[in-house]
Amino acid sequence: MKKILLASIMCLSLAGCDDFLTKEPLASFQDDDFWSSENNVRGFAFGYYADRFPGYGNGDTGGVMSQRQALNDDFTNINLPGFNAQPTNKGGLWGTYFTKIRRDNIFVDRVERVPFTDEASANHWRGIARFFRAFDYSQFAFSFKHVPYYDHELTSESSDLFRPQDDVFYVMDRVLEDYKYASENVYKHDTKTGADGLVITRDVVDAFMSRHMLMMGTKLKYDPATTAGQTEKVVTYLQAAKDAAWRVISSGSWNLASNYHDLFTTIDITSAADVKQEMILYRQYATGMVTHAIMTYDRDETIQGYCAPKDLIDSYLCINGLPIHLASGTNTYYQGDKTAEQQMANRDPRLSQTFRTKFYTQYGETVGYAHSGFKRWKFLNEPTKDDTEATQSFNVTDAPVIRLGEVMMNYIEAAAELADMGEYTVTQVDLDATINKLRKRASYGKFETLQIIDGKPAVNGVVYDDADRDSDVPSFIWEVRRERRVELVYEGFRLNDLKRWRKLEYMNTDLYPEKNMGCYMTKSEQYKNLILCDESGSIISNAGNATGSGYLKVSVTPRNSENGYVLDRNYWECIPLYEIDYYEQNGSHLTQNPGWPQGGAE
Repeated sequence: MKKILLASIMCLSLAGCDDFLTKEPLASFQDDDFWSSENNVRGFAFGYYADRFPGYGNGDTGGVMSQRQALNDDFTNINLPGFNAQPTNKGGLWGTYFTKIRRDNIFVDRVERVPFTDEASANHWRGIARFFRAFDYSQFAFSFKHVPYYDHELTSESSDLFRPQDDVFYVMDRVLEDYKYASENVYKHDTKTGADGLVITRDVVDAFMSRHMLMMGTKLKYDPATTAGQTEKVVTYLQAAKDAAWRVISSGSWNLASNYHDLFTTIDITSAADVKQEMILYRQYATGMVTHAIMTYDRDETIQGYCAPKDLIDSYLCINGLPIHLASGTNTYYQGDKTAEQQMANRDPRLSQTFRTKFYTQYGETVGYAHSGFKRWKFLNEPTKDDTEATQSFNVTDAPVIRLGEVMMNYIEAAAELADMGEYTVTQVDLDATINKLRKRASYGKFETLQIIDGKPAVNGVVYDDADRDSDVPSFIWEVRRERRVELVYEGFRLNDLKRWRKLEYMNTDLYPEKNMGCYMTKSEQYKNLILCDESGSIISNAGNATGSGYLKVSVTPRNSENGYVLDRNYWECIPLYEIDYYEQNGSHLTQNPGWPQGGAE
């Protein structure tokens, strides 16, 4: 009831709240008479929110749990989609981004016509408009690399309608210009529009700048096509990410919530002071108005096809700050993986706050099990799990959109990448302001902090190396990526992380069989149809055999380049063939991304 009342008040005060939550408002936004008041501009801006900040989605659309985001190595491959095996013919993401950017440029143009009462208000809304353009173009470039850059409204009469692609570095320079303008001009607090956490403020701008400049900086750093002469640009983007993140971290406006699990299960964040202090931007949900389904996936009666592999569980450190497997010997804190109790013992507390402590025993149940045996509960509000609002698409827990924990990880990763390029030296101060704060929040007790010695990870003054580390990845960057993985797991980042690190190969279960393995179990008649394997992934008990002990082999069909996972070409999206042909017919040219056909659409 309280939440419904709150939502009603917001609708009255924010001029179009219902529209902002559910649909694109103001069909007449191009009319000159519309751009006549700041209130109309505010309503127009709200039209962006549901699409750009989906949270947990609307109804059963998935939000951060969309199928494309589920395509990564944090999930086993039961019922998972593959990458597109066929080139895109028409539309797709390319058309979607053109539509978004046209709207952005209309916003940038029309806001100049509004008779604001003062210059600060005018600059604020100019900043908001340019923020959205930077937001959309950064993702457009992340998907397609070289894209046409337009800084004005595009119509059917525009002389540059068939503008060829601009170089990705030119595009990202423009993105950075927009982000910087927004950071300098958007209000620190926009009390006329709404409360912090619910509307775009300067910290929201900086938080997204840290995300998007890190994403593009690293993707271009690891792109084999990036030349030595372009690395200066990469440094610029990574530095921008680091600086923007630090402005948020050092602002004094935000603090980490004390309970990790509460971040994803709170019904009304506005009324939950401990959680709210970490939420730079969050999305509200309300019974009968806007609801989602992510909590339903984590309920007891849900059979989880989208579930964790053993590889993800193994990535969580022990509370002594060390990985479970050490290159130098044994980690005595690690109790093994033969039971759920062993697996949870002495581990990073985020493990038990993300996955249930009951594993494979759930597999034989007709409901309430995960195909790998590792059942997620990160998004489940336990006290309300039997209520109607925990079923189907009626869920009402509020969703983080961007939070301080992510910004901290953006900062330390940008710092680590700059250090790898010889442009920065990571210090203990950097670690204590980011990763070590996250560990203190997550631990509720003793969790050893991370140190850096001669550029390498260390605990209690002793350098260590993870025996499972990818040898292509420097040891310190490996630890930063591990921390990012466990802090942000299932929040919609992992697929893009693999793309920007150029590590889609991690999804290939031929190369990495542990990513197709579940929990350890002993078979019986009840479990005879399961397939078990040893630590190398070799089958030791086939379906129909009621005896044997080993790890669940989740799927006998591997994920590899032969069954739709054409990894090399999937770092950049396919430009629709129709667009390429249409450009040629109009005397212009689009260069296709590597691995995709140049044209020939029917």
